[in-house]
Amino acid sequence: MSDLFLLQSGILTLQNVILVLGLYMAVVLIIAYYANKQLSVEPSDYYLGGGLGTIVLTGTVLATWYSTFAFLGGPGTYYSSGTSWLYFAFFNISGAFLIWVIGTRFWLLGQRFGHITPSDLVADFYEGDDVIRILVALIGILALVPYAVIQLTGAAQALIGALGVPEYFTWGVFTLMGMVALYLYVGGLRAVAWIDTLQGAIFMSMLVITAAAVAYWAGGIQAGFSLALENNPDLWVFTENESPGDWYTGALIWMFAWVFVPHMWQRMLMADNPKVIAKTAVLSGTAALWIITFSALIIGGVSSGLIQELPAGIAADGLMTYVYTQFAPVGALIIVVAAFAAGMSTISSQILTTSSLFVRDIVKRPFRPDMESKREGQIGRYFTVIFSLVVLAFALSPAAEQAIIPLATDGVALVLLYIPCVIGLFCWEGASTAGTKWSLLVGLVFMQLAIWTPLGGMFPFFGPAVYGLALTAVVYYIVSKVSNPVPMEHQEEYREVLVKGMRIHRPDDSGATPADD
Repeated sequence: MSDLFLLQSGILTLQNVILVLGLYMAVVLIIAYYANKQLSVEPSDYYLGGGLGTIVLTGTVLATWYSTFAFLGGPGTYYSSGTSWLYFAFFNISGAFLIWVIGTRFWLLGQRFGHITPSDLVADFYEGDDVIRILVALIGILALVPYAVIQLTGAAQALIGALGVPEYFTWGVFTLMGMVALYLYVGGLRAVAWIDTLQGAIFMSMLVITAAAVAYWAGGIQAGFSLALENNPDLWVFTENESPGDWYTGALIWMFAWVFVPHMWQRMLMADNPKVIAKTAVLSGTAALWIITFSALIIGGVSSGLIQELPAGIAADGLMTYVYTQFAPVGALIIVVAAFAAGMSTISSQILTTSSLFVRDIVKRPFRPDMESKREGQIGRYFTVIFSLVVLAFALSPAAEQAIIPLATDGVALVLLYIPCVIGLFCWEGASTAGTKWSLLVGLVFMQLAIWTPLGGMFPFFGPAVYGLALTAVVYYIVSKVSNPVPMEHQEEYREVLVKGMRIHRPDDSGATPADD
């Protein structure tokens, strides 16, 4: 063990971490530079990055959605919670289907009406109402704050797991944010999409490699899980201790959040055509199951047999790097880079999305509709700095000390408030502007009280997200029934786009496909 300690102390130093991260950042900046060469001054190019093909769109979808949440939180949660966390993976895989079903509709309407943000779709359909526009943007920004925070805390936990020094947490948080701010300011979403493909490949490859390595160190998957069963059998058998209400709440949040989280919504608008979205849904769902889910399960499960207890100061989210320090210290450096890549791939998209929500939907459309594109881009870049500082402050506060998964859940639950008004937009003739306005306002107030006050722990059976969605749907329906619906000619204009764009073949047409529209 002394030889291992000497090897570890010689390799796992902050200087070496800085060196490896510096080399990686040089590659990232080169990509951002070339992306910037193709960037126009138009906001649609800065925020949406132009039409993307299947490979790049799939790469940016996976890298954006699965970030430190999957790379560190997944193995760590399996390590600490066992089989009770397995249900989450299958909810997430099922949710990928929504990319196909709903994402193609977002794309068709976005192409026809020039949408860049979720607020564009919702507010423009509901008679251009500025209050709705601001509410949709505000919900999106608030939903992304916790999700952005976990990218910083996750990468910092990976650093602590490698170096064993809790005091490096702050250094890790600032370093990741600085790296993201630099290439995001330069390249916009085109750079983000290109870099996401690289970063997604890095952290998914490391998941597979680590799963294989952990199984090898344990003497095989069967031997590893046998040891895990011996050490803590309660974690690795299904019991009735899991609350059915928590199960259903988790299903609701993680199955339906895929395309409603604003930065994922925007990714559907980035596709070159609907066929790309359909292929992305298949590829991302497949990768989510076979690469992300089972790799994380093997890492967390087998590690619970190899390592019975993590040292003080190292959270379960730092499991990946800590395992390498015990068996292959040089691998911990690579894991730190992969963790930073996972965090960068998501937080960059989230910052850019919140910028578009703030500038276009809270500032420009309601108050400065004549704002020039160049000025809009400048304000958007300034806002990325402001939002980054807010996320930094949150990441360093006591509120960010909980594990990655619960923190992300609090944010993602907010986007469920979009569902009633979007369903109404798609298919209900009684949909009204007043119903949307009041449902979003009531739902937002309710969810903030549930997250930040003791109210959240007072609900029976289900979690607050279920009650928040139910309350929003009820308010939307009741107020819509007693108020004037959106004018029918306006509704028909939107629905005609969907009817024409989504059909495959009808006897009375020429066989149009979504890609033809």
